[in-house]
Amino acid sequence: MKFAEQYYPELLANLSSCKSPQQMFGSLAKDILPAQLGVKRENLVVVSIMPCTAKKFERARPEFVTESRPDVDVVLTTQELGKMIDQAGIVFSALPVESLDMPLGFKTGAGILFGATGGVSEAVLRFAAEKATGTTLDSVDFHAVRGEAGIRLATVELGGRRLTVAIAHGLANARKLADQAKAGPVAFDLVEVMACPGGCIGGAGQPVSPGANVRAGRAAGLYEADRSLQLRKSQDNPLLAECYQKHLGEVGGHKAHELLHTGFHSRRRIFGESVVVESRQDRAKLDVAICVGTSCHVRGSHTLLRQLGAWLQEEGLGGAVEVTATFCMERCGQAPNVMVADTLISGATLETITAAILAHLSALAPAAGA
Repeated sequence: MKFAEQYYPELLANLSSCKSPQQMFGSLAKDILPAQLGVKRENLVVVSIMPCTAKKFERARPEFVTESRPDVDVVLTTQELGKMIDQAGIVFSALPVESLDMPLGFKTGAGILFGATGGVSEAVLRFAAEKATGTTLDSVDFHAVRGEAGIRLATVELGGRRLTVAIAHGLANARKLADQAKAGPVAFDLVEVMACPGGCIGGAGQPVSPGANVRAGRAAGLYEADRSLQLRKSQDNPLLAECYQKHLGEVGGHKAHELLHTGFHSRRRIFGESVVVESRQDRAKLDVAICVGTSCHVRGSHTLLRQLGAWLQEEGLGGAVEVTATFCMERCGQAPNVMVADTLISGATLETITAAILAHLSALAPAAGA
């Protein structure tokens, strides 16, 4: 989601408004469990165990805060949890098997598949097929969307209609697919993007394992877990139906939308293009470029950009200097970096920039007079 917000905000309207499973769970848990457990909402702590380091950022997004408290309080990666188990001296394989607590511990196979590339598409198709045809699926396996290729196109027949599903995993492949969608026209009915290679099974929070077939083995484990369950379609989950009946109300209704859906906003970064602050074509101009890449940004380059614009206006030099924001001057360790004409200023301050501008303008003055 953040990748789309930063690099493809023009595609945000095409994204599903559904929250991630983590955020859906946190939202529901804090809405349902306080009454069931007899605890105050502010005393209920939701800890999420995830294969994904990006979930740590996600839980802190302001749209996932309710009554000044996040819906998910803490996120641990699977790798962090594994280390905690080892450090506590717990022999995990020797622990007795127990059932998860109800009502939020009941699952279907469709949910398990979310961890592998193509799994979200398959879960959607298991629902859509029955919705479109009005008949129960004889087989819930959609092998067409499975596989390891970075970008895959699958065609599925549903109720007499042919649907095209596009699947990408890894952000390099996501960029290719997004560029293809922008270039258009394309005929994708459903697009699935997983940021990590292989999907969540290859998440940055997963234990690092040697060998080329680790992700394939993890995916095979998810498919085996799916096959072992009696209920393999989300719509067959009786506790999900009960949750709507008792808590959420109508599917797609106000409360369901409030708890289960979200929105996105542009976080576009300047990448490979200039933003003109002041440009006048009727006078000679001095080029000034300020890097606004990550290292320069955190060291104040955006502040310098604003301060320089104000200084140029105060000094009446707006028409003599053209200021652009750019990305990147490849001297991140000495940020912020500013280029005045052909002079690179590292560790720049407003004083060093303005002094360089005045010196260059002074040198240009005789040529302008001639």
